[in-house]
Amino acid sequence: MKVDMLSRVADGMFWLNRYMERTDGMLLTLNTFYILSFDKELNDTQGYKPLLEHYTDLPIETINEMQYDTNFVLKYIICDNHNQNSVKNLVIKARENARGSQDKITKELWEHINSLYHFMNSPSLPHQLETQDALAIITKLNKDFLLYNGILQVTMPRGLGWCFSSIGKHIERCLQTISLTQAYFAPIDYNLEGEEDLLYWRRLLLSLSGYEMYLKSYSNIPHNRKVVQQVVFNRDFAHSVIYTLDLINVYINYLFKDNVISEARTLHNQFGRLKSYVEYTDYHHLSNQQLEEVLHNTKVQLNQFSTDFSKLFFSYT
Repeated sequence: MKVDMLSRVADGMFWLNRYMERTDGMLLTLNTFYILSFDKELNDTQGYKPLLEHYTDLPIETINEMQYDTNFVLKYIICDNHNQNSVKNLVIKARENARGSQDKITKELWEHINSLYHFMNSPSLPHQLETQDALAIITKLNKDFLLYNGILQVTMPRGLGWCFSSIGKHIERCLQTISLTQAYFAPIDYNLEGEEDLLYWRRLLLSLSGYEMYLKSYSNIPHNRKVVQQVVFNRDFAHSVIYTLDLINVYINYLFKDNVISEARTLHNQFGRLKSYVEYTDYHHLSNQQLEEVLHNTKVQLNQFSTDFSKLFFSYT
């Protein structure tokens, strides 16, 4: 695929933002679960299980054993060298991709990533997570990633680099939303007419930065169906499946606008079918089985699109 950017640099921009978005989402989920773990009156049946299932490759036996162990989860998620998806390792990977794309990212963005890298490699960090400093560290990291997104938005030029980084970011965000939604619907057999209360859905909504918006949306729809309406189909919600697919589509259209290569047309059509599949699902009459299928099929198709996109643009073999 011919673009006015080296495939190595485009690859770096794509994965820089995928890693940073994954870390941002993981920290937001960790922060939500950690704070709610102090509420002893909360009937918590899952603990950190949704976090560990989506963001780690731990065997299910270990997850079941450790899902309520806060000390283990904090260190494993934030700074465990053996966890490929720990915050520390993801920041290291992001920095490597940023270094390879340094002429395409701004000085401010590079300096912020570098600062995060040095903080995550502090020798005292694992011990601090065992003390009362743990909450301050999680809060700092969450703010650092908010700042990263702000610097990215304000300083980055809107060219090919922005397109590749935005596509990577929103693929990652869409997959996170689907996986976390599955984590809360699977235990209740995707029952859209169930009577789960707001406390059940609070963790999911807080993990997706959607709790406040949910509380402000007045309707008499049962919570289970209303949650699906927001996290999958609401175009005004920045973490919804359809919102992220819409944005990916914008940047794909930009990349493909002057391209007549058959592989590009095939990939463009592939994504168009995926987006239409979600867009034209009638969520007002969605059945339990259809919900399970929509989440599963969208995730499978988006992962396949990401693989095919990488092969076309980054010369993966």
